[in-house]
Amino acid sequence: KIIALAVAGLVSGVAFAQTNVTVYGVIDQSYTYSKSDTGLATGGSNKFSGIKDGGMSGSRFGFKGEEALGNGLKAIFTMEYGKDSDNDVNTVSAVGSQFYVRQAFVGLSNNYGTLTVGRQYNVASDVYGPNSSNGVVNAMPVDAFQGRNGSQIRSQGGSARQDNVIKYTSPTFSGFTVRGDYAFGESQNNSAIVGATPSTASTTDNGRYAIAGSYANGPFGADLAYAGTSNVYTNYVTAALPNSGQGKNIDEWYIGGRYDFKVVKLYGSYQDMKNKTDVVNANTGSKMWQVGLSAPVGANGLAMFEYAEIRFKADNYVNTGTAANPSVRKDGKNKGFGIGYSHNLSKRTTLYTFVSQLKYDSNTGSTGDWIGGIGAAGEKTNTFSAGIRHMF
Repeated sequence: KIIALAVAGLVSGVAFAQTNVTVYGVIDQSYTYSKSDTGLATGGSNKFSGIKDGGMSGSRFGFKGEEALGNGLKAIFTMEYGKDSDNDVNTVSAVGSQFYVRQAFVGLSNNYGTLTVGRQYNVASDVYGPNSSNGVVNAMPVDAFQGRNGSQIRSQGGSARQDNVIKYTSPTFSGFTVRGDYAFGESQNNSAIVGATPSTASTTDNGRYAIAGSYANGPFGADLAYAGTSNVYTNYVTAALPNSGQGKNIDEWYIGGRYDFKVVKLYGSYQDMKNKTDVVNANTGSKMWQVGLSAPVGANGLAMFEYAEIRFKADNYVNTGTAANPSVRKDGKNKGFGIGYSHNLSKRTTLYTFVSQLKYDSNTGSTGDWIGGIGAAGEKTNTFSAGIRHMF
């Protein structure tokens, strides 16, 4: 009986330690209409009309939890998967895959901070969101420009979530928080490296890093961040095109802030990126700024406005074509605005709608519209969307 009681005690202890596990998710669907002025090489217009996933938040489901280890120390974990819920095939992931991994990390946390390892959000993307009115994200200008133009702040390597990340987040002291991370490039497994083999490539090639400081106290908040990618290696259109930028860096600074006047909340940010790598389809740098505001409408509504501009520095960079007949990308500017409204039916269910216009410079082309394939150089893209998001 004594042995049985001891075993039962051990089992109950383990069960108690694992009780704080949460299953969560998001389903977000919208009707979206988007049209460009031209969009087609032969003239006319390019447009989309249909159902889109993730107008406000990408659909997902996941598991997260923690285990108390004693003396204030706890283990934490997250496993989160994404799925485009408007169809049966997720076009973001590999061919044939129905789900893709958004986050998968494990770590330790105590009074000195949190250390996590795995696929997770980089620290620069953690701080840019609070300084934008962009609650309805995907077709508004900040996400369109910042998230898809090679920005190190929003989307190092094409995504706000990074592989192979070691990340630290400090406790908050008098409103101040510090974050830092490093994502190993692990390029010895990357077949895209020019002239490199597993015996000569380095895990520091294409490594990504970021550090950010944040302050939030009452109605005021501000963030400063630096992010970059080191020893960048990539392929070129042809071997004969210049590759002097191989092994160089991409660096970017960001500053943003917001102030809540209760009646209206103001937002703003500025960022400056330097690209020394001369990679295909990239500019040598960009500068972006944005301003926005949001205002409560009744007890459950929120109206949003946002305007953004991004200026590209090209230095007559050769980016496509052939060695005999290369094309040259010139300096240019893209700009856009968006107006949105969200209404909470409950703590979990939200209705939303937005309209936006993105205007692309003839020298720069589209920096990536949410719909995909709609935007083009020298034209405007107008988008309307109305949808519903449920969180569980």
